[in-house]
Amino acid sequence: MTLTRGALAALLPLLIAQHYFNYAIAATLVFAMNLVSSIIQPLFGFLSDRFHTGWIIIPALLITGLGFGTLGWDNQYFLLITSCLVCGVGIAAYHPDAAKLVNGLVDVNQGHAMSVFSFGGNLGFACGPITVTLVANALGISRVGLFILVGGGVALLLAHYFPAMRRQSAQHWQQKRQRESDSPVPVKDDWRHFAILACVLFGRSIIFYGLNTFLVLYWMHILKQFNTSGSLALSVLFIVGATGTIIGGHLVDHLGAVKTIRFAFTIMSFLLLAFSLTKSVIVASVLLLPIGMLIFIPYSAIVLLGQR
Repeated sequence: MTLTRGALAALLPLLIAQHYFNYAIAATLVFAMNLVSSIIQPLFGFLSDRFHTGWIIIPALLITGLGFGTLGWDNQYFLLITSCLVCGVGIAAYHPDAAKLVNGLVDVNQGHAMSVFSFGGNLGFACGPITVTLVANALGISRVGLFILVGGGVALLLAHYFPAMRRQSAQHWQQKRQRESDSPVPVKDDWRHFAILACVLFGRSIIFYGLNTFLVLYWMHILKQFNTSGSLALSVLFIVGATGTIIGGHLVDHLGAVKTIRFAFTIMSFLLLAFSLTKSVIVASVLLLPIGMLIFIPYSAIVLLGQR
């Protein structure tokens, strides 16, 4: 799932060279994928709560792989946008039920559990840029279609284990609803604080997708490095970020979600300022390590607070 999201940014320099796009047009491909996944994701969340559509995560993997795999075959801008939109639909369909399934499999230390789930996703982000760069450089951009097979293989593996996971998760949520109904104090949704949390997530997304979209191009055109070096930098960002999710999960369980979010964003703002001002590839590489970690440390905290 996240393999394709990380790979798209690394694919942009090749698409720019092949189709003579400028940065703005190339960035709209990432924008299209993320926009559709963000807009319709609440719809899939609503369907999950109303109709228990947990099974949808399996075809979602197939749809995401299909959308990304066809990017290497599309020779028109309209078709490229369509492939990104299809990919975004798959991403939107997957995440609500996947996060709900993870929380349903764990009763204690949910911060750590969510961080492990995020760790797997961030490894996909990390492997995506360098994988697609190696495949495209060695075999040609059309061989990006191999990602369709990757999506199909992962979907088959998930389909094998899904029934057992769904039974355990359904039992957990049933017991939680029973506890809430037996509680003398009614449980209400806190929309005010949820809105504040949504703004925090909005800010994090600007930082995350800004780096995800333009880091390879920044490495090439500002720091004067090869595209392989830029893809490697993007992979390093996500590898470090994967470590950050694990650290963030532990911080949530020991310090609390709010303190974890404040800690990460306070330090990250100063590091991002220094990163934007440097023209040295060595300094940029050093700063990329703590930035990657701090971007992902608050992720588990944000997801858990939102679900609560």
